[in-house]
Amino acid sequence: MSTISGISAAESATDTTRTTGSKELGQGDFLKLLVTQLKHQDPLNPTNNTEFVAQLAQFSQLEQSVKQAQLMQRSLDTQAASFQFTLLPMVGRQVGLDMPLVQLGAGPATIRYALDKDAARVSVNILDQQGQVVRTLEYAGRPSGLNVAEWDGRNQNGTPMPAGVYRYALSAIDAQGASVTSQGRAQLTVSGIRMEEGAAKLAVGDLTVDPSDVVELQ
Repeated sequence: MSTISGISAAESATDTTRTTGSKELGQGDFLKLLVTQLKHQDPLNPTNNTEFVAQLAQFSQLEQSVKQAQLMQRSLDTQAASFQFTLLPMVGRQVGLDMPLVQLGAGPATIRYALDKDAARVSVNILDQQGQVVRTLEYAGRPSGLNVAEWDGRNQNGTPMPAGVYRYALSAIDAQGASVTSQGRAQLTVSGIRMEEGAAKLAVGDLTVDPSDVVELQ
């Protein structure tokens, strides 16, 4: 249904564009107005030379602006394409991110997180695409620094979850019940390169990752 809705919206937008047309005057429109003005000018009171020269100057400025915009867009497109090729060697490799994400494949998945100090209890709540908790993992006596948790890939009822990238929420407290600062760490396998809004991004399944977010490459 979403695909059909998207097509309908696109067709509606196209029809509207055909009906209303562009509201911006382009280079061709300006030239047509200038020629029309010359054709219909009063022979007894022709356009003043100074005014005509000023109009030609405006046309020249418009033409130069259009060319500069086109050259700038071509330059940006070239840079984006070049950057896309520089990312190709990362396909198939693992990237590290300071994000609470875990990639589930055919077997168990390893969840990595860092603690600011020792924690008496740590809870890891794994979420599905709708943000609902599908599994909660509980741990006691976790030291400060980097820690790992093993997820067997099943939900609370023991049903295997589909492969993909999952987000998780961390909660940690110390022996006095005070909150302990925690940070999720992800290790994801890059599956391809994806262009979004003219920028090259790393694809991890359905997830898109900005290359600037990568803190480690393996």
